[in-house]
Amino acid sequence: MSKRPPIEVKIVDLLQDGKQEAMSLIYDNYGAVLFGLCVRMMPSREDAEEVFQEAMIKIWRYAQSYDADKARLYTWMMNIMRNACIDQIRKNDRRPQIQDVETHVYKVDAVHQSNLPVDHIGLEKELEKLRPEDRKVLELAYFQGFTQGEIAKKLNVPLGTVKTRARKAISELKRFLARDIGS
Repeated sequence: MSKRPPIEVKIVDLLQDGKQEAMSLIYDNYGAVLFGLCVRMMPSREDAEEVFQEAMIKIWRYAQSYDADKARLYTWMMNIMRNACIDQIRKNDRRPQIQDVETHVYKVDAVHQSNLPVDHIGLEKELEKLRPEDRKVLELAYFQGFTQGEIAKKLNVPLGTVKTRARKAISELKRFLARDIGS
C-alpha cells in the first residue's frame, strides 16, 4: 500500500486514541467531499445533513475497527457515508431522481476545493474516460445506491449486462488510476 499522507496518519492515531481532535481534522480535511457525497445521494439537503451527522458518529464509534492495511482512511470514510445514505434511502423507500449521465458525485463547490484530499483530485476526469453506459451503471450503483437488479430495470437492460458494465467500469478505473500514479 502506498505511503499514507501525514494528516491521515495523525487523524488515525487520534481516532484510535479516542481524541476528539480527530473529528475536527476530519471535518477540516475531508468534510467537504464527505458531505458532497451525501448531498448528491440524498433527495434533500436536510436529509443529507442528517445522514452526514449520523455517519460522522459512526466514524467516531467504529474508529477502532479501521485497518490501514485494508483501505485508506478516505476510502473507509466514504464507504461509511455511502452506506449510511443507502440505508436512509432504503429506509425511506425514496430514490433521488436519476440525473444526467454527466453529473458526477465528485463535483464539489469551488469554495471547498482546497479541502479535498489528494486521492480525490482527478477522479472526475477518470470517470469521464469510461464509456457512458459503463459510467451510468457505476453512478447508479455507487453514488445513488441502486442494486444491480434495480439498475437493470431502470436502464431496461438485462441483469448480466449491468454486472458486466459494472465489472468493466471498475476494472477500467483501476487501470486508469494505476497508470496515473505510476503503479
